[in-house]
Amino acid sequence: MKMKNTYLTLLSLILLYGCGDSSKEEKRELIKPIKYGMVESVGGLTTRTFSGITQSGSETNLSFRTGGLITNLDVAVGQRLKKGQLLAQLDQTDALLALEQAQLDAANAKVQLETASSGFERIKQLYETNNASLSDYERAKSTLSNAQSSYEIALKRLEKQRSQLSYTTITAPMSGIVSAVKVGTNEVIRSGQTILVMSREDASDMEVQVGVPEKYISQVKQGSPTKIRIPTLSSNFDGVIAEVGYSSSGGTYPVITSLINPSDEIRPGMPVEVTFTFGDETQETQLIVPVKAVSEDESGQFVYLLDPIAEDVYEAKRATVEIGSLTDGGFIVRSGLMQDQMVAVAGLRTLYDGMKVSLINQQR
Repeated sequence: MKMKNTYLTLLSLILLYGCGDSSKEEKRELIKPIKYGMVESVGGLTTRTFSGITQSGSETNLSFRTGGLITNLDVAVGQRLKKGQLLAQLDQTDALLALEQAQLDAANAKVQLETASSGFERIKQLYETNNASLSDYERAKSTLSNAQSSYEIALKRLEKQRSQLSYTTITAPMSGIVSAVKVGTNEVIRSGQTILVMSREDASDMEVQVGVPEKYISQVKQGSPTKIRIPTLSSNFDGVIAEVGYSSSGGTYPVITSLINPSDEIRPGMPVEVTFTFGDETQETQLIVPVKAVSEDESGQFVYLLDPIAEDVYEAKRATVEIGSLTDGGFIVRSGLMQDQMVAVAGLRTLYDGMKVSLINQQR
């Protein structure tokens, strides 16, 4: 009887423990990943700041015209260079052997040409005095012509091999500074592969490249002013948009901004913050919410705001809104929202007030 009671007690504990875990599992709330958008301001003047990097306006990518093994690359980033200075060299063993053979072939062809020329002059004199036949004369003339052609071909091959040897070295095309080194000694490279990048050491030639998101690129106009901040120097500069790219990379378009009155302390590769001013100050400022963020039921129009409550965790809160007309950017907001609020733009039917969510298209 005692053993039976003990068995029942253990069984009860096991069942209780199991039920406790099940209860915890039921209470564990899943965090739903969703897409989101932003409530943005349009009309009037707005500013947006994007990250970029300084670069020389005259950067030059240097490469070999032939492939091979790098045997000499005695340069470093920031090193000052003089025009004509040797920068890199490939293994020249094969090129030197080919050049020596071409020189030997040219020398032999020259000897054969000289011999053929002497033979032709001798036969020519004999022919003119009727001491050689016409066939002898034609044969000597043909031999001379062939020797001349062979010599010219040998000279062209020699010139080609000299060029091939010159392709195994890179010299500085101008005085400047090394901006980047892409390879190292004893690496095998291909023809046209960038070995290093150099630029003029001139602050007046400095510019900034920044990636502008697709949604703003249509508002970026060549010649428009910008504000540039270089945190490294704790300095601010005025700029002007010089170039606007037409192809995107990773969702952004390259924009080149020229620096006005740059400092001599600016160097290529410095991180910068570029502030653009968008809009028209004569237009009324309005708030825009993404079309996919707005839903409607018997209570009216609403959105789900996303408020951060923990790291990478947000709470969905239903908010009643009043919207106006539809624009290219979304619905005009009449009431209920503020600029820069985050709103859910997908899966609204599965959301509820207070639901925990995470973001799957995190924006910066």
